[in-house]
Amino acid sequence: MDKGFFKELFQEKRLRISHPRFLIYQELSSSEVPLSPRELYENLRRKKRRVGLTSIYRSLDLFESLGMAFKISKGSSVKYKSCKLKNHHHHIVCQSCGRVVEFECNDLTEWSKWVSESTGYKVTDHRVHFLGVCKTCTLSLP
Repeated sequence: MDKGFFKELFQEKRLRISHPRFLIYQELSSSEVPLSPRELYENLRRKKRRVGLTSIYRSLDLFESLGMAFKISKGSSVKYKSCKLKNHHHHIVCQSCGRVVEFECNDLTEWSKWVSESTGYKVTDHRVHFLGVCKTCTLSLP
């Protein structure tokens, strides 16, 4: 995602575009690997960017709710990865190295209908992510 998309989305949702939020977004989106809130804090601190840890936690929660970031929980560890795809999409996470791949899958209509019928809920949204082992890690297994 780019700077324009960030500003557009925040304006569309009538959210304040604060300098700390933008710094956090920039740092997260420039990273190729998922980062914990503490890692984000340390990266920004090394670059002489003054952003509080509380602001980082709040911003990451907001980014996740807006679909701008994907939260990865493994035990007590929580990391975030910036989403590159702008439209609704899903993720697969390597359980070995933590690599995240985004993909679009538009054919969940039947599954959504089944969930609605079997639970009595009206499905308004969904979030699906898969876990697996990436090709690189599979090749390095004994």
